[in-house]
Amino acid sequence: MTHTLDRTARIRSTWQAVWDRGQVDALDQLLGPAYVRRRGPAAAPQDREQFKESIRAVRRAFPDLRTEIEEIVEEGETLAIRWRSTGSHTGDFLGVPATGRPVEVSGATFTRFDHGVVSEEWVTWDPRQLLEALGIVTTTQRAAVDADLVRGVHRKFITGVTVVTCDDDGTPRGLAVNAFASISLDPPMVLVCVQRTSTTHPALHRATHLGINILAADQLDVAKTFASKADDKFAGLSWTRGEFGAPLIDRSCAQLEVEIGERLEAGSHTVFTGRVVAARHEELAPLVYSGGGFFDISHTAPLPW
Repeated sequence: MTHTLDRTARIRSTWQAVWDRGQVDALDQLLGPAYVRRRGPAAAPQDREQFKESIRAVRRAFPDLRTEIEEIVEEGETLAIRWRSTGSHTGDFLGVPATGRPVEVSGATFTRFDHGVVSEEWVTWDPRQLLEALGIVTTTQRAAVDADLVRGVHRKFITGVTVVTCDDDGTPRGLAVNAFASISLDPPMVLVCVQRTSTTHPALHRATHLGINILAADQLDVAKTFASKADDKFAGLSWTRGEFGAPLIDRSCAQLEVEIGERLEAGSHTVFTGRVVAARHEELAPLVYSGGGFFDISHTAPLPW
């Protein structure tokens, strides 16, 4: 416990010195000499000195920058850091002259320690927040689109019902999710979207693998349980641990185990993408969700086409 507190305290004090006061050399005590910072597939990785220079550039544009660490989730030598930054745009940034506008950006950084220093980091954040604040991207119809209207549109879309699960240091965790989709078959990749306020969200950040259980039509009780805020959603449930450790719910019509690749911040949710490492399915009708209700489509006939 002391080791954990010391490490998180170092991170918090270093971030405050570096981001809020511009003391970038404080990173030398936290980052290893072979440090690599990865910022997504489209951006080149940075070494320690390049990272320092990028911080200087941000602070030149936002000299009143303040960064708040909202949460640190630790699993072994890896930490997930959720942060929020605010500042006023008073200097050139990304080729945009100073606008004087207030800017707020949030994201997450995944940090790996090696022999007491940070050897590698992955950062993910929603760039649209920044682009909109700087006026680079505008959303002209924002005020015209009512949230209830958008919600009504979504209710017209028919989906299956999945339970996304993970192992949390020996404890099974999970929640009901209908925002699940295939990305690619070669290689096999999928995504799920999880609201950041979910109690399962921190466990998914700590996990290396997740399970996706596509519920069968006779598993409405399972769907209701995992859509609830119950403390132990697995109590009395029949489930088995998959080859890669993810909890897999018995009687589901299909199951996947996924090695988590990226965690992308998108509004109120985190998008988890990953590679399918195990799969199975049964000849069972799936549970279907639409318009706030659940349906059994096993007795319906396909339309001719």
